[in-house]
Formats: sequence, C-alpha cells, structure tokens
Amino acid sequence: MTDATQTCLGIIGIGGRMGREIVAVAADDPHVTVVGGTIRPGTTPTPLDATGTIALHEDLATLLPTVDVLIDFSTPATSVSAARLAAESGIPIVIGTTGLSADQLTVLREISTRTALFYARNTAHGVNALLRLLPQIAAAFADYDVELIEQHHRHKKDAPSGTALALAEAILQGLGEGEHPYVFGREGFSPRKPGEIGMHSVRGGGNTGEHTIIFASDQEEIRITHRALNRSAFAAGAIRAARELVGKPAGWYGPDVSSR
Repeated sequence: MTDATQTCLGIIGIGGRMGREIVAVAADDPHVTVVGGTIRPGTTPTPLDATGTIALHEDLATLLPTVDVLIDFSTPATSVSAARLAAESGIPIVIGTTGLSADQLTVLREISTRTALFYARNTAHGVNALLRLLPQIAAAFADYDVELIEQHHRHKKDAPSGTALALAEAILQGLGEGEHPYVFGREGFSPRKPGEIGMHSVRGGGNTGEHTIIFASDQEEIRITHRALNRSAFAAGAIRAARELVGKPAGWYGPDVSSR
C-alpha cells in the first residue's frame, strides 16, 4: 500500500464536510493519497475528485485492506466502532470527532492498546502544539488568574467548545493540586475566587474558531491566541497526524488527555 513517499489514507464519512476538506487538502500534499472512504449506505455523493479514483465503500471492512491509516470525523458511536475494526486489522486511526462520552473515551483507551490511535478534539497543528506546551506555561503562571475566551460561528451548538475544554485540561495539568473550578461566564454579583478558570463562549458570524487564554496578575497580562482561518487547518492537522502515525506501535497518541 505505502511506499517511501506515499501514505494511503482512508476517510470515514468521506462525503461529509470534513471528509471533503481532507480530500481537497490531500490533493496538494505529495506525501499522501486518498484511496477511499466510507459513505452512508444508499447515498450517492457528488464526485470527490476529478479523476474518479477515490473508491467509495458502504462497509468499512472493504476499505481497510486498501489503506495505511484511517481518518475519522464522524459521530461518537461511529468512531468507537471504526476504531474497533481498525484495531482488528492492525490499522492506525486518527479521530477528530467531538462529543465522546467518558465511557466512549475509556473504550478508545482500551482499543489503543491494540493499535496506534491519535485522538484530538481539535486537529489543527497549532492547537496540538499548544496543548503540549500549556502545562509548562501554566506552571510558570500558577498564581495568576486564568480566563479562556472562545469564539465560533453562529451555528455551533455546544458551548464551551471541545477545544476550550481541552485547553483548560492542559492548564490543569500545569497548575497541579488545588481546587480549580470552571466558571462559565459571569453574571450579577460574581467576584473571582482564587484558583478559578473562567470560560467564556461567543457565538456569531462565520468565525471558524478562535481561542484566547489569559494569564493575568496585578502587574502584567499574557494572552495566547489561536485562530483557525478556515477548516483546512483541521484537515491539514489530521493528515499530518495520520502520516506520523503510520508504523507506530499500539498506543494513545495526540495531546488530548480528556481528564475532566
């Protein structure tokens, strides 16, 4: 399947918004080839590429033998099912699905003992790098006030975003012991208490995703912002993770610890 320069990708839900985005970004990457993807049984998506060489499968089992690694942005239940099948076939999998329950994450942890599994609620490379760095940064500002502000388009349904929660969890790793409750917005008489992590959600317009972390003292303020300019940031990050996952031993990869 793969050679020294090419990684063969399979995309779960290839006809969806993120599936199509990955196909578009992969077309400009000389190191990967999208060889196929899964679609819902009975659906007929519009052509995904000009050459028609991307194979569409209604059954993941028929896709698996053709790929080096899977990328999944689907639903929590589908992600768990796909990860099980990938592990049975020894195929690594990148999962960017949000909204997984604690029980589903526990199942994914178990599956990662049998295949390489990368999980992140935000697959943008910048966010993943930030998640790895944040524990060290938070430790350096452990006595500062911490606030998180996230902004998304008007159609986003969940608040706070999964990315904001992942960032907060990374900060908690650096803060160590002690009470650090989340405070979601502020209203009325609500003075800040020591150790709080403020979480604020903004919804409006077409913002793809923007997250700002504030560390503040009486003397100074540090702001760290990540802004996704378009959805291709998530697709490019997923492809990057997929390439790095090929050949890795079974294990849990990615920065997302989902500890809370």
